Amino acid sequence: MADPTPHDPPPAEPAKKPQSRDAFVRNTLARFATAAIGIPILLWMLFWAPWWVFPAFCLLAILRASHELLRMTMVGTPLLYGWGMFAALALACANLAALLAGTNLPEHAELFTALGVPADGAYGVALAAMVTTTVITAVSVLLPLVHSEPNDRAGLRLAWLVAGPMYVGVLLAAVPGLFLVTHGTWVVLAMGLAWGSDTGAYFAGRFFGKRKLAPTISPAKTVEGAIGGMLASILVAVIWQVVWLHDELPLWHAVPLAMIANVLGQSGDLVESLIKRSTGVKDSGSILPGHGGLLDRIDALMFTAVSCLVYCLIAH
Repeated sequence: MADPTPHDPPPAEPAKKPQSRDAFVRNTLARFATAAIGIPILLWMLFWAPWWVFPAFCLLAILRASHELLRMTMVGTPLLYGWGMFAALALACANLAALLAGTNLPEHAELFTALGVPADGAYGVALAAMVTTTVITAVSVLLPLVHSEPNDRAGLRLAWLVAGPMYVGVLLAAVPGLFLVTHGTWVVLAMGLAWGSDTGAYFAGRFFGKRKLAPTISPAKTVEGAIGGMLASILVAVIWQVVWLHDELPLWHAVPLAMIANVLGQSGDLVESLIKRSTGVKDSGSILPGHGGLLDRIDALMFTAVSCLVYCLIAH
């Protein structure tokens, strides 16, 4: 068939709405299937497994999330990639050690004893955590000298080696930290604030979204979706306060906590979208059907967990 001339009518475009609807249904079913498998496992680790299982799982999650981040930002630099993985895990452990030493709760005495730390050794643990953080940061700053080419990207490698392990290792360590200084219900609240917001934003944006929230960062996100996510987070916090946390979280604290956590969580989601856009990646990985990579799923959780942890440390 000859190519169409300027006088020929343009070929009809295929209908896109049915395809879009089918993709929406498939993606939604994949999301629910992943949740149906993952949620019972998480609840078992939080409420019935030995105390060390959930923190150990979180450390493995930090390694996986670090892998996804470094795969986007440290392409072709195996030495820097390996150091970034180690640095994220070391900073997470140092942060957790400092948190446990700082809170110095009676239930942590058994843990310190098992690790060979004397009963009055909390100061030494906190000091070791500080030294570890300082050394990790210093090495991260110096290591790009080993892989200095190309010079015009050396600043980016330096920035990612310092900020990357802190982004994943320190912030994600708030999840096991929240578990260790409180209990599983608070962790489920942090997850509910993040993933409830994601779900509310997803459906509100799908059915009501018109105004773009950040078109240059994440074109699919809308203002209406963000509002739906905020309302979903508030609903989750109120339910948790009424049913499970009425003795620990006053209602007049629950609503502002949900709002702050939601703003930070949605901002964290946008930051991860910005990282992917700057590196030309659509999803950080494919480990979670319907969700993409692990980093795609926890980008908001890191910030909602930090919000809940800071609240607990201040209020209790």
